[in-house]
Amino acid sequence: MKTVLRIFSILVVLGAGACAPLMHEGPPPPAAYGPATENQIEQAKERYGAYLLAMDAGGVASMYTPDGVMERQSGGPLRGREEIRSFLSSFSNVKVLSVQMTTISFSYEGPAVVQTGEFRQTARANGKVVNVAGRFEATWVRGPHGDWFVRHMVTRPNASS
Repeated sequence: MKTVLRIFSILVVLGAGACAPLMHEGPPPPAAYGPATENQIEQAKERYGAYLLAMDAGGVASMYTPDGVMERQSGGPLRGREEIRSFLSSFSNVKVLSVQMTTISFSYEGPAVVQTGEFRQTARANGKVVNVAGRFEATWVRGPHGDWFVRHMVTRPNASS
């Protein structure tokens, strides 16, 4: 009987140990406030801009969470990496000449960081050069390996653009 109780005790301890990570799971912890987080997001934003400049649809899409949303001025939001990649791939006749994204502020919302700023983009399509400027808002979340991903991005071009 003592042997059965010992085995049972060991199994309970092992089982509890195996479940310990599950017991501590829950909502992700709040994003760490401060310059280190903001610098990491700035670097991610620069990578995003480099993908836009290269018209790398797959690269831009990879910057989003799997369920990320890219808001458009017309046509409704794009949801998920594949929809974003497919949409951006349709602009094969566009050559992006410059991309500039300048941060105005950061706000912290639990595990997410919302970055607001201004953008300027120059592109050539069908021989015509187009300049667009406006504001952007990106909601960033940290991935399991420490990388930052866009959960939601919206751009609002100026009326004169």
